[in-house]
Amino acid sequence: MQGLVCHSEALPIRHSRSAGARPNATPGSRRPSLETLRRMAGLGGGHERSLPRFVLTEFQDYLRCGQLEYGFVRVKCNGCRHEHLVAFSCKHRGFCPSCGARRMIETSAHLVDHVLPEVPIRQWVLSFPWPLRLLFASRPDALGRCLAVIVRAIQTDLARRAGLTTGSGARTGVVTLVQRFGSALNLNVHLHMLILDGVYTTEQNGPRFHRVRAPDPQTLERLLNRLVRRIVRRLTRDGLLIQDPEQPWLDLEPSDTLDQLNAASIRYRIAVGQGAGGRTLTLKNPTLVRTDSIAKPFTANRDGFSLNCAVSCQAQQRDRLERLCRYITRPALCLERLSTNAAGQVVYQLKNPFRDGTTHVLFTPQDFIARLAALVPRPRVNLTRYHGVLAPSSPMRRAIVPTPANARRRRKRKDSAAAIATRQCSPTESRSDGNDPPAAPLTWAQRLKRVFDIDITLCPLCGGQLRVIADVTDPDLIRKILDHVNSRAPPRLPPRRAESHQTPPDLLAER
Repeated sequence: MQGLVCHSEALPIRHSRSAGARPNATPGSRRPSLETLRRMAGLGGGHERSLPRFVLTEFQDYLRCGQLEYGFVRVKCNGCRHEHLVAFSCKHRGFCPSCGARRMIETSAHLVDHVLPEVPIRQWVLSFPWPLRLLFASRPDALGRCLAVIVRAIQTDLARRAGLTTGSGARTGVVTLVQRFGSALNLNVHLHMLILDGVYTTEQNGPRFHRVRAPDPQTLERLLNRLVRRIVRRLTRDGLLIQDPEQPWLDLEPSDTLDQLNAASIRYRIAVGQGAGGRTLTLKNPTLVRTDSIAKPFTANRDGFSLNCAVSCQAQQRDRLERLCRYITRPALCLERLSTNAAGQVVYQLKNPFRDGTTHVLFTPQDFIARLAALVPRPRVNLTRYHGVLAPSSPMRRAIVPTPANARRRRKRKDSAAAIATRQCSPTESRSDGNDPPAAPLTWAQRLKRVFDIDITLCPLCGGQLRVIADVTDPDLIRKILDHVNSRAPPRLPPRRAESHQTPPDLLAER
């Protein structure tokens, strides 16, 4: 297990543990308190300088995520009576890698199996200038109002290119995922929109799909100009922007502590500690510097705004579509690219080098905590939104989304044999009609299989069936069970059969 040491406290990077990984562990032992987290972030304990409660709660729950001493589920084999302990997860949306991976798989499977119809789909990515990133991070309601303007503009453009009008009832479907991070752990609020590559109209025989071609550069430029005008006008009417002829650029000042951390993260600046206000330290490889200025296809840029629609999936490319959904719902932090150096700095390797040859980003432990705090979304803000014919209130949604029978057939091809056995389908389910009941969501075991490639329903010793026997949350009972597991001698394993499975690593489960 790796760890980051800061002010004599450890912030775990990998947090999945087995039952015997830590003897005599008790809830609260060697865990930073909320006040310690404030000191780690260099923010002090005063009310005027403290972080919001939801940010501190995110850190505290992350330190408990995957820890058996805070509760677990007991699973037992029906054959050899082998027991396994599965720790709870924090289920937060900020920076937890394991919970982010689970949510990534679950969301992408839901979108492909139950939401997105089998028609061509294109990804539209809209990025904002730095001041608007700060505004949307602190005021998610403003982003929601701008998103409605953006969807209407794109829907009107698709209807026009299909030879129709929105006044005649032409509608498209949009799934928007608000992504808050960049590749260097910087705060970068931008939109990933999965938009049907065409529009639907209502005919006598049901909805009819009209496909459109990819936009040409001139169309993309006109659309971006229209979006910029409408976004600025919307924010000006809301009183969030003020037009000043002497200052044609956008400028916003941070108001509270979290906004200050957000502003530093957006501008690639050191937020706290030594060197606060300076540029974030980086490592560069001169051989990777690129001086060419090749224009990106299907991309338009203006005044800090960027609109891209280069990635698309055909109707039959459902596996490609699921990979695309996983990309846009991926977690912010990749543990495989995170390490520490001899100087005690946190080193994060970029997946792809920047144009100036930057390959790694370096943080002090305090600044790394501040970067993570900036990635925490505000509570009760939905990061996945549905528009057009895919909206819950759309009268055409039921007729165009994948039928439950199709979703079940696709899930049977994707899931393991054990997961299929838990949800046997009758032969009549291959026929689809309008009265099919809604398809059940992924079960707990199916999520673990799809996320971590681990089958919790099969015994690691004899290959028998595992079942959940208890949900342990009482602190006294947790201590007794863990003391017993840590004190007993390792059991002798029976001879392994050819079809037996390897012992799975630690799992993360939902409460």
